[in-house]
Amino acid sequence: MKKNILYIAMACIALGFTACSDDPEDAVSKHVYGPDESPYLRADADATISLNAEFRKGHVTPKTVYLKDYAEQIQTKMKMTVDDMLAGIESGKVAFHSINTARGIWDMSAMTKGDGWWYNNNGAVVGNDGVASIELDKAAKALVLNVPEGSAAGLSMAANVGFAVVNGKDYDQYVRFTVNFSITDPGTIIQDIIIPAGDYASYEFDLTSIENAINACFGMTSADFIATIADTENDIAMYLADDNGNWDTSSGYTAGGIGLWVDVDHKVCNWSGNGYAAGNFYYIETHADDKTVGIGRAPGVPSGTKAKIHFVYASKSDATRFVEFVLNATFE
Repeated sequence: MKKNILYIAMACIALGFTACSDDPEDAVSKHVYGPDESPYLRADADATISLNAEFRKGHVTPKTVYLKDYAEQIQTKMKMTVDDMLAGIESGKVAFHSINTARGIWDMSAMTKGDGWWYNNNGAVVGNDGVASIELDKAAKALVLNVPEGSAAGLSMAANVGFAVVNGKDYDQYVRFTVNFSITDPGTIIQDIIIPAGDYASYEFDLTSIENAINACFGMTSADFIATIADTENDIAMYLADDNGNWDTSSGYTAGGIGLWVDVDHKVCNWSGNGYAAGNFYYIETHADDKTVGIGRAPGVPSGTKAKIHFVYASKSDATRFVEFVLNATFE
């Protein structure tokens, strides 16, 4: 029995020796990518440049990212200057492609917008009707980031492009730009408020607290804005807005100064004389002397009642200039 075991062991050793080879082609080697393949994306945090591209709803202008600002990283990772890298694209020594991070590959899709690509909400290349775009402006030595005119606020997505050295094997020597796109609306004020108990009691919203929004939307300070809304004859008006964001520009003021009474159906109404029982719900009233806009309750509103107070201050002469308030109110 022992002799049989010895014979088996010797046979296995012999087979092991015959399986070995000095031929390097027999060893496991890294895959060489052909011209029709999408190279994998080698993870390299130091080669990744993260950019934030925030656009304002209604005021979309392209953003330019100059490659010279990242010259040191390009030199470190690609061993070339920005000029050499761009010249390499022309000579074929450098590739410029989109990157599909979901699949972990360089996306070899053809360009779909000038010298760049359109992207969808998931950061994938699309032919047209994308939500964001990245283009290479070789003359300016820059990336140009953009979103379509008329884009709605709320966009939040990332797209990736990269420059890689073409070595005939892979794209492991590269720099990657991760662009975080967003569309915001600094003129929309969303806040939870509590309206105190008591007939006609109000929550006073401090207009000086939204200085940045006022400046972004009207190009004026909060002091100038407050001075303007102190008089109904000036250019800025108050309008009630519905759930779809449509403004009621036809109703006149029904509360003090620039102000409105609103009924239980969230429509502009007159003061009934009998409060909540007669349909009055709340009022919105400009208190310029106090630098506030007050949101107050009609007599009889039950404690715990909730309402969305939705209104705007807007320019009469230019409706694209406005500040929108969406205040989620709870009545004590």
